[in-house]
Amino acid sequence: MARLLIHPSFDDLSPVNNGFLLLKSQLGLISRRYFVSDSTHSNYQQYQGSGQQSSNANTGDISGPFSYKFAVAYQPKDRDDKIYQKLKDSLMSATGEDNFFVTSNSVSDLWTGVADGVGGWVEHGYDSSAISRELCKAMGQLASLPSPKGGKDQSLTPKDLIGSAYRKIKDEKTVEVGGTTAIAAHFENNGTLNIANLGDSWCGVFRDHKMVFQTKFQTVGFNAPFQLAIIPEPMAKEAARTGRSYIQNTPEDADEYKFDLAKNDVVILATDGVTDNIDTGDIELFLRDNEAQVETDFQNAAKELVAKIVTISKDPKFPSVFSQELTKLTGKLYQGGKEDDITMVMVHVK
Repeated sequence: MARLLIHPSFDDLSPVNNGFLLLKSQLGLISRRYFVSDSTHSNYQQYQGSGQQSSNANTGDISGPFSYKFAVAYQPKDRDDKIYQKLKDSLMSATGEDNFFVTSNSVSDLWTGVADGVGGWVEHGYDSSAISRELCKAMGQLASLPSPKGGKDQSLTPKDLIGSAYRKIKDEKTVEVGGTTAIAAHFENNGTLNIANLGDSWCGVFRDHKMVFQTKFQTVGFNAPFQLAIIPEPMAKEAARTGRSYIQNTPEDADEYKFDLAKNDVVILATDGVTDNIDTGDIELFLRDNEAQVETDFQNAAKELVAKIVTISKDPKFPSVFSQELTKLTGKLYQGGKEDDITMVMVHVK
């Protein structure tokens, strides 16, 4: 589980709760791994949307206008631990502590994002899914609001959206306590992709099966991502009294990106349940081997990618990104996937 508190020292590298403290690094530094071709997993959830598809879309074509087809697939981790039994809202969350939103104002104007509630709050008796759920709900609502000048607000940026949603849930007091990462993206009708990322969720763009763009992780230490937090004042004071502090970033800390898309690009937004298990080379292989399915059955392609990641996350022998990072960090050999909530939004540029 991700850290909530900053300690004076980050020297403790021992295993914690059958998981490990992890220093995140940029994807792509790990050697390529391969999916098990015959692996299957049927326990997934899915959601999809479709825009108009251009009949003359060609790979690398940057002429407009652009339209976007999206698919969402997700799978929460198992919640058999007794610490979850008193948290009914968390148990009922279809995406676990992850959440997502998709707002399609038109086939050529798409907003989407994912958020990952910091799981460490569960150990303190709080629902870790609450803040990511409410933040995504607010982002989805705000992305669909009209501009005072009529039409949609063209001046709204993904960083603005994250900030407005965060202030909304704080002002409305819909969350008692918690912390979450957040990544939001706006797909414009001219093919411009605008992104804001705070924490260790991720976005990557793939063209001709090759990654051509990705965001960077934001962390403050081992397994401690940047996070938007809601911390009651008594808790903050108690932490300060013992020489500690909660990780509390602001929306202004989010990194911003702008990228020019081409028709036939595939864009993926994902929580770290994806990126802790597979590397970008794995995604390239999947898109190459499933090119026809991406074109003809985009939702099923997203479903199958998540299903493979779920299988890998439970494989004690798979050399996941997480285990390879931990091996580098400690000098000891670790193997196996990392069981976590897995949430992914895939967008096909048309």
